[in-house]
Amino acid sequence: MAENNATIVCVECKERGGDLNIRNRRLCVECFSRYVNSKALKRMESYRFKTLEGDQKRRLLVPLSGGVSSLVLLQVLDTQLQRQIANRNKTAYELIIAHVVLPGQSASAFKDQHLTQLAQRFPSHKFLPSFALATALSFDEAIGEDLKTVGCERHDQESDPDFFHRIISGATSVTTRTDLQSILLQRLLVAIAKAHECESIIWGHSDSRLAALTLADVAKGRGGSVPSTIADGLSPFGVNFNHPLRDLYKTELEIYATTLPEPLMEAMAASDDALLPPTSLRNTAIDTLLTDYINTQGLKYPSIMANVVRTGGKLEIRQTHSLCRLCVQPILNSGNPSPSVSTLCYGCLRIKQDIKP
Repeated sequence: MAENNATIVCVECKERGGDLNIRNRRLCVECFSRYVNSKALKRMESYRFKTLEGDQKRRLLVPLSGGVSSLVLLQVLDTQLQRQIANRNKTAYELIIAHVVLPGQSASAFKDQHLTQLAQRFPSHKFLPSFALATALSFDEAIGEDLKTVGCERHDQESDPDFFHRIISGATSVTTRTDLQSILLQRLLVAIAKAHECESIIWGHSDSRLAALTLADVAKGRGGSVPSTIADGLSPFGVNFNHPLRDLYKTELEIYATTLPEPLMEAMAASDDALLPPTSLRNTAIDTLLTDYINTQGLKYPSIMANVVRTGGKLEIRQTHSLCRLCVQPILNSGNPSPSVSTLCYGCLRIKQDIKP
């Protein structure tokens, strides 16, 4: 068997050994690297030089979780920008890197020292200091009033960390708690992007991650927001969302990260703690369950899992002026004319029901 493997050549270059089996095709490391880069950069076509005037340069925010997907995205974009500098002595866009520290991260979580190491490895980009998730309560000027719609109101002189802790501890289910954190995270990143005049947020979501987000939205009562959640283009927040890694599986990104001449940091596993098998289904959020399902079943049936994203991407984005006050997604519960619920989508109404007064 070993001798047979040694004779397999790469189906692309026909020269080197096809050591990697990628979607039933044998590729060498070099051709696989080009495959990943081409898939990602194809989704960055709208940020080419010809779309700019003079020395104008776009600013793009890249949220860095420390997981393999966001690190691979940073590597791919940096490679493209370094190539542009070599060829034209300038770049078409610049990257602003932001990392948000989530509550309850384990000891192996992505830390400031890892951020410092990455800043040294990618010195051409602007790395912002880490943000605590609680800073969303002051960074987003509207979040305080919007939280009142689900029964969360700040006390006089209450600090951001104290208010955040009270909001999260008031959730009666782990799914609501996780949902609130996801909403605050997204709103914080949008606020950071606007503060630094970034026209787009470049998410490091793989096909697997987008599939999990799609199923989670449906399960939590936000099925109508699926198209705007996973689509590329202008988001309901007024900032463009782009997903350059949407055509790549998480397993492919993991292979890419380990085959680089200088492998990406060990910290790339930090944000994947939630992918460990749940110890108790009762204490596991819907988001975690579906992420685990997509990643385990994706190993067996990758094309079927990919159809989740393709199907969601074909859905028409509902054009509506009614956006949820909390998650800023379209409100589709038009069958209920009551003005008392018109400011929240169905998913956020469920959050409101699960928060202790």
